[in-house]
Amino acid sequence: MTPFHSFTMVKRPVDQIWLVMRDHLAELAVQLDDLDSIVQLERSTGSDGRLLLVNRWQARQTIPALLRGALGGDVISWVDRARWDDAAHVCEWAITPSVLPEHIECRGSTRYEPAMAGRGTRVTFDGSFTLKPGFLNRLPAAFEPAILSLVENIVSTLIPRNLSKAINAAGEFSAAPAPGQALAPPASP
Repeated sequence: MTPFHSFTMVKRPVDQIWLVMRDHLAELAVQLDDLDSIVQLERSTGSDGRLLLVNRWQARQTIPALLRGALGGDVISWVDRARWDDAAHVCEWAITPSVLPEHIECRGSTRYEPAMAGRGTRVTFDGSFTLKPGFLNRLPAAFEPAILSLVENIVSTLIPRNLSKAINAAGEFSAAPAPGQALAPPASP
């Protein structure tokens, strides 16, 4: 298991950043260099009152042809299942990748807190990534530890970096509406 932690500050109030990240994430994808799209698959309210959002993220990059057979596909994508707690401003999430889903576990939480005397937001991101043994059964076992370490290091760096970019894009997005215009949640899929 590789834990990761990061935080980002943005000069917009916490309620605005929270609503943009919760309700307009798909619209931010165009501002993230390595993403092709974010598509909302489900939006529902659980019995505990928390909002459940399920999104499919698709990367611009594809899996190299040499690895497609071993990984079982050519598209790099993942499904993000998130529970949004409006009262606590905490989002708990789990990610299921399109390749090797039985070997990869990635989960964590994102906390949104007031900062800069209420004029800004501190977003704290905590998670863990586990790549289980046997993920590359077609390669010699001796290669697995080195590849495991490389993949865990890449993911534990890329996920927080993408969150930081999304938070900054949310700050720009929340500044865009006309004064007095509220950010409305999108219609359910």
